[in-house]
Amino acid sequence: MTVYRGCHLPGDRAYDVEGDLWVRFEGDLVRLGMTDVAQTRMGMMVSVLFKRAGRKVKSGGSVATVESAKWVGPVHTPFSGEVVEPNEDAFARDILIANRDPYDAGWITVIRPDDTSAPHRPLLEGEDAVSAYMARIDELDVSCFRCAD
Repeated sequence: MTVYRGCHLPGDRAYDVEGDLWVRFEGDLVRLGMTDVAQTRMGMMVSVLFKRAGRKVKSGGSVATVESAKWVGPVHTPFSGEVVEPNEDAFARDILIANRDPYDAGWITVIRPDDTSAPHRPLLEGEDAVSAYMARIDELDVSCFRCAD
């Protein structure tokens, strides 16, 4: 895992850097969530409205709408496909779960992509992802932090 200016970037994921989104491939499914940069920039979450399981989504479309103290907006999916499992239960128990743990318990949804070879925007992995995210962090002048218990 790379940590830059307090922002964690696990090496076992692909990243949509422009969309502040991480993606983890799990067989024929894709789990996705907001990055540490995203949760820092938006501040403490207030609510999340998830697309229901079984719902079809288009590449670049929204799988959830998040509201925070600073921002309201969509969480986009890089792939067209079907929502399999929104993480509603975790957010119902702790609305700040993505602020506390964006890469594990705070994931947003699992989808079954129609075609993983055609993402909405390029997904970067490894050193390419780290370099691109470090440049984004510098450009945005972000220093990440997490909500404390």
